[in-house]
Amino acid sequence: MTNLFFISSAFSQSQGGNTNDSLQIEALSSSASLDSALLTKKIRTNFSIGFRGGISIGKLEIASPLENDQNTTGIGSSITVFTNYRINSKFSIQPEINVGKYRSNNTLYQIALTEGKVDYSISTYDFNLLGVYSYSIKDWFSLSLEAGGSVAYLQNSFGKVVAPNIHVGGFYDTNSDNQFEKLNYGAIIGIVPSFNFENISIQASIRYRYGLNNINTFDYKLNRYLSDSERTIQTRDIIFQIGFFVPIYKKEKVIGE
Repeated sequence: MTNLFFISSAFSQSQGGNTNDSLQIEALSSSASLDSALLTKKIRTNFSIGFRGGISIGKLEIASPLENDQNTTGIGSSITVFTNYRINSKFSIQPEINVGKYRSNNTLYQIALTEGKVDYSISTYDFNLLGVYSYSIKDWFSLSLEAGGSVAYLQNSFGKVVAPNIHVGGFYDTNSDNQFEKLNYGAIIGIVPSFNFENISIQASIRYRYGLNNINTFDYKLNRYLSDSERTIQTRDIIFQIGFFVPIYKKEKVIGE
């Protein structure tokens, strides 16, 4: 009985010692984790990302319109994803990818001396590169001016034909290879008010985009709706967007390990 009591007592002491050791190890681990957290802080990098969506109000500008040509605006859509690299506190560079749809109502064709209207819808992928100047008015509000260039790739297009004189209407596909240039390029200028919070900015954007390329590739043999291949046609549109702008942070150690 004495031996059994002795063994039981020794086992209890051993268990108590293991528990104390475990508590000490957990305490040291928690202390190490706390020290590690205290040794790092969040630093804002020069990069930010953003997203905007909105509408475009545009038209196809005819350089040499005919007597019966009409040129009115149409409402399209625009979605933009971008990244921003800050050079200093005021200047930054901003590459963008935009998916857009131009809309324009034009009287551009003649069928047996009958004029009619075509409601064009042209979908494009746009690649923009902008320089941005930002000025902080308040801690929570800033204003940015942006300017740069744009290259657009024509994905597809179609037009709704309406000829009221003979009551003919319908949809027809306008092959982009035959009717519009695959590539367009132009200039962009805009203004962006931003409402700044701790880790995000809410932005509104107003831009004017001026197409510089003549996108007219009309061939009468392939497209009976536009008989004059001498017309210079360029894109013009104003873009209204709302979105957000998020700075990218990284963790940096305050002192060495």
